[in-house]
Amino acid sequence: MPNPSPFKRGCGCLLLILGAVLICVAVIFALASYVADEHAGKENEAQWEVYNQQIAALDSIADEAVRDSIAQELPAPHIRQGGFATLFGFFFGFIIVVIALIPLGIGAYLYAKNRKLKT
Repeated sequence: MPNPSPFKRGCGCLLLILGAVLICVAVIFALASYVADEHAGKENEAQWEVYNQQIAALDSIADEAVRDSIAQELPAPHIRQGGFATLFGFFFGFIIVVIALIPLGIGAYLYAKNRKLKT
């Protein structure tokens, strides 16, 4: 029986660990972008709520000229299209997982092959 090469065995373990770490990083990246998107959405909703309350308060002013001049001075919140950070995170997380499957598969193959040679 040939003695398994320690380089191949070590390389297989290293590739397995690298693939697993990359998959964990991809999951963390996707979840972090989702949480950031949700947080930004809640902040934007709060800004719009305050803005709408200010506009509602201005609607009670009888003089239209004064109301319009005050309304123009109020900074309106940005119109936010939510979900882009989540989409970005999941897309690149998926790409990282696909790339991570390459060293994971090679590492599993090398590790399994060297275990067979050892027994």
